[in-house]
Amino acid sequence: MINRPNQSSLTATDWQRFIDAVDKTHGIGATAPAYRDFVRVHVRAMDPSDPTSMSWGVHSMSGMRGRNFLPWHRWFVRQMERRLRKIHATVVIPYWDAITDRAIPAALAKPALLTRWSVTRNWKASQLARSADLTAAMSMGTFTSFQTTVEGVVHGSVHNAVGGDMASASSPADPLFWLHHANLDRLWSQWQVTHPGQDPSNLAEVLQPTPIFGVKVAKVRTISGLGYRYT
Repeated sequence: MINRPNQSSLTATDWQRFIDAVDKTHGIGATAPAYRDFVRVHVRAMDPSDPTSMSWGVHSMSGMRGRNFLPWHRWFVRQMERRLRKIHATVVIPYWDAITDRAIPAALAKPALLTRWSVTRNWKASQLARSADLTAAMSMGTFTSFQTTVEGVVHGSVHNAVGGDMASASSPADPLFWLHHANLDRLWSQWQVTHPGQDPSNLAEVLQPTPIFGVKVAKVRTISGLGYRYT
């Protein structure tokens, strides 16, 4: 069982391994799926001109409800984690709780890293959600209401606060994306504990696209079934 920790508890060595794994998935020579492949999938998932990608139901946009917002991103983060662990077998994607830790993790804020990854930011901490927003989301009684509420201000505020690439369809280009979505996944797992049986209604639907996806929603129903937990 993999333990995903709070980013604030990572050691310098942990960060070094994580950053090196990200580095080694970049570039033309990187083995597929390369980092850019993950970014491209997310860009497609937010392309309102593409009826096929809009049918995936990943985000609430262009008049469509993000019915697969949480399941899709749970698998997306897990697949990236698996890719990084091919570089360093002990790497995990930590979570960044931006409501509590209202600053960009220092290890990922170094200008040299942003230059190397061609990542842009326009940080505005004032745009982050507040604890009351999270309380409202966690109080929702059904999966649909919880997912919809989390996708709104709890999710969107971090993308907007970081700005730059994170506020665009290519948001996974910024490694903060993975830490942020790990936290959203953590919140879902906590909500699931207090709301047993409240599953997505489309467990038989296959998440798209292949090859990064291609699994049923039922496959990602629990984090224990995917081999990890949050610590």
